[in-house]
Amino acid sequence: MKTHIASGPKQRAWVVLAALAGVLSAPPAAARDGVPSLDVNRFHPAPGSGRLLTVDLADVGRSQELVSQLLLHYADLPLAYTFGEQVTGRLVRDRVTADLSFAYSLLDRVQLSVALPVTLHQAGDVISYPDVVTREPRALPSISGGGVEDLRLGLKGRLWSNERFGLGGVAEVVAPTGNAESYLGSSSMTGSVQLIGHARFERVTVALNLGWRWAAAEQQLLNIRTGHGLLYGAGVQVEVARPADVPISVLGEVYGLAAPRLGDTASSPAEAMLAGKAQVRDWSFFLGAGSGLNAGYGEPRVRVMAGLAYAWQYKPAPRPPAPPVLQVAPTQPAITVEDQDVRLRLWEPVYFAFGKDTIDPVSFAMLDEVARFIREHPELGPIRVDGHTDDVGSGQYNLDLSQRRARAIVEYMGKKGVPVERLTPVGYGKRCPLLSNTTEEGRATNRRVDFVIVNRERRHPRPGECPEQPSAQARK
Repeated sequence: MKTHIASGPKQRAWVVLAALAGVLSAPPAAARDGVPSLDVNRFHPAPGSGRLLTVDLADVGRSQELVSQLLLHYADLPLAYTFGEQVTGRLVRDRVTADLSFAYSLLDRVQLSVALPVTLHQAGDVISYPDVVTREPRALPSISGGGVEDLRLGLKGRLWSNERFGLGGVAEVVAPTGNAESYLGSSSMTGSVQLIGHARFERVTVALNLGWRWAAAEQQLLNIRTGHGLLYGAGVQVEVARPADVPISVLGEVYGLAAPRLGDTASSPAEAMLAGKAQVRDWSFFLGAGSGLNAGYGEPRVRVMAGLAYAWQYKPAPRPPAPPVLQVAPTQPAITVEDQDVRLRLWEPVYFAFGKDTIDPVSFAMLDEVARFIREHPELGPIRVDGHTDDVGSGQYNLDLSQRRARAIVEYMGKKGVPVERLTPVGYGKRCPLLSNTTEEGRATNRRVDFVIVNRERRHPRPGECPEQPSAQARK
C-alpha cells in the first residue's frame, strides 16, 4: 500500500494524523477487536494444467487428471505507508509464501481445485502515531512471522472449445482460515466468479479473465477498503524452443482488482509478471519475477517466483496388444503399395503406450519393415507421417499427443537408416476420425498413424484441414 499526499509539510502532517484517526475509528465491521484485518497476498497461481500462471485458460486438462502444484514466491515490501514519495512505515517489509494446490478434472469439462497458501516468513515494522484527540501514542500491532493463509476452493468449467479458441468460467470461494490480524487473510468469507477466454495461434496462446469479487464484509486498514471489486487478468504465452521434445515458453501477465470507488488506487492493486515455463512430459517448471504496477495494497516492489507441477492421470489397465504382424499374416508382406495408393498399406496399426508417445515394442518388427521398405523405394519421394487420436481428452491435448507420436515415428525411422529429410511429422489430433468415436471399435480405428506419399496426393491439406481419408474398409 502506497499513499501519496500532496501539500505543504505541516498541512500534510495534520492530514496524515486526521486520516489515521478517522480510519482507525471505523465501525467494528471493518476491524476485529480494534485490529485491522487485510489479506495482503495478491499472487494466486491458478491450479490445474489449463492455465498460464495466474491467468486461467478455458481448459480443464485430461479426464481424471490430478495436478499437484507448489510455487514459492518472495515479495519485497508488499505493504507500506508512504509520506509523499517517501516510505514512512513498512507494515510488511518482506514475505516468503508457499502456494500448494491440487486440481482434479472430470469428464473433460469440469475441474475441482483446492489451494492453501502458507506464509513461511514475514516481517514488518510497528507504526506508532499520536492520537489526534488525546495526544496519547497509538500503534498498529506487530505481525506474526508466518502462518496459514485463507483456504481457496474452486470450480472451473469448459463451456466450449476447439483447437484454437475456448470459453469457460471459474468460481471460487475463499474461507477465512488465515490470521487476519497479521495480514494473512480476511476476517470474513469472500468469493469470485470469472469468465475465461483463450485463443491459440501456432506457438502463441493469449488469455483473458474477467469477473467480480464479493465479500461478506468490507475490511479496512488505514486508507484501504477491501470488499467488492472487478477482477481481471490478461496474459500471453509464446513457445520459444522445443529441444528434445521439451516445450520451453515465455509468458507475461497483468492481473489485478479494480475497486468500485473510482480513483481509489490504494484499494485497486495491479501487478505484472514475466516468467519462463518448461514442460518435461508430466512435469511443469516455472521461474519468473514481477512487480506492482500501482500503489495498491499487496503490490511489492519486486516479486520472485519459482515452482513446479506434476500431472497424474488415472489410466485403466491397457488392452492386450494385438499379436505382431508376422503372426497375424505370416505369408503376407508387412507393407504394400499399389500404383494408385496414396498411403502405405500396413497390416496392423502402430501401437503406443496409453496416453503417451512411447512406441509399444509389439510394433517394432512392423516399423522395421516399414523403414526397410522406405529405404528400398526412394522413387516414392517425400512421405508425411500423419498422427491421429480418438476423442478422449481435450482438443489441445490430443493435438499435442498426435504431434508427439508422429515425431516419435520419424525419430524411429531415422534410427533405422531412413533419411529423415524424406519424412515430415504432422499431428491432426481428434478432428479427422474415420469412424464414430461412440464405440470402442471406432476409437481404436481412429487412433492411427498414416504414412502418406506426398507426391500422390490429389489435394494437399491446408492448415486446419484434414487430409483426404480412405474408408476404414479400404485400410484393411
